Amino acid sequence: MKILVDTNVLIDFTHGYADVLSLLLKKQSKGEVELFTNPIVQAEFLADTKLKRPHLLSKAQKFLSLFSTLPIGKTTAFIAGEILRNNLTPTLADAFIAATCLEHSLYLFTRNQKHFLRIKGLELLDINSPF
Repeated sequence: MKILVDTNVLIDFTHGYADVLSLLLKKQSKGEVELFTNPIVQAEFLADTKLKRPHLLSKAQKFLSLFSTLPIGKTTAFIAGEILRNNLTPTLADAFIAATCLEHSLYLFTRNQKHFLRIKGLELLDINSPF
């Protein structure tokens, strides 16, 4: 199973919540799942002003290295544009996150499911799922 992890799940995990991500990271270490982010998720995660402290920024970057990074290219942009054109999600960031999932056939693991429910073909994972 290939899963893109949304920013809110990463933030929750680093604040001691979202134990499901712990389970997924263990499954990834056993080769049972693959976890991904994209540059949008990474930028949102790294925007925290607490990361102005070099040691915290280093920890955050090390944490992000646990996830494979998928690029954002022309195809992703076309899909995101279609999502926005049809008012299927409220933000540019969410459109690019959804487009990355659609382009690469990934499940989306997010706490903000309401932002993505109208996007056909996008598979959402429940934050409370035992996997």
